[in-house]
Amino acid sequence: GGGGGGEENGSDFTDFEAVVWGSTSPWYESVALAAGAKSVTTIEYNKLTYTHPKVTCVQPQDITHRLYDVAISTSSFDHDGLGRYGDPFDAYGDVKAMQLARCFLKPGGLMFFSVPVGPDVVVYNLHRRYGKLRLPSMLHRWEIVDIIGWDRNKLEEKEDFKRSYEPIFVLRKPTSKRMGSKSANPAPQPHEKTEL
Repeated sequence: GGGGGGEENGSDFTDFEAVVWGSTSPWYESVALAAGAKSVTTIEYNKLTYTHPKVTCVQPQDITHRLYDVAISTSSFDHDGLGRYGDPFDAYGDVKAMQLARCFLKPGGLMFFSVPVGPDVVVYNLHRRYGKLRLPSMLHRWEIVDIIGWDRNKLEEKEDFKRSYEPIFVLRKPTSKRMGSKSANPAPQPHEKTEL
């Protein structure tokens, strides 16, 4: 894996619209603005009061459908459906959030995504950790551009649930041409060096 963005991947990181899924501090919003975002929308269960003129904050029940160029979700979807942050209880809340994020991206749009990786476990109501069983369901119907910090051994490495290993998955929403019968149903596979 290389950089995971920029013109070599057909992405233009200037004047783009970004969405941040889950945020309690505007770190990723700031990174997006510094990278050239013309606007950032943060979707969060808690009512936020960010005051930057290019940042809009909405709660999930108030979102309206629109398409973004870039999405960011870091250690957010692993909490969805567990009720910890005011979200409704849903055993598949994380998978549904990932599907919803794909619906809000333009075809070819990029998503920077991280969740805890290791042997599959739910630490109620703290978070989930994603391994061989649940991680493929989160990556289903995405193209994997790159995985930054990937170590395949972590999928099976026994680790205290309080310690976190979170590689960054650089994902692309397939365009209709790319969504042919080959990739429409099976979970996408990362390139050879980073097989699940």
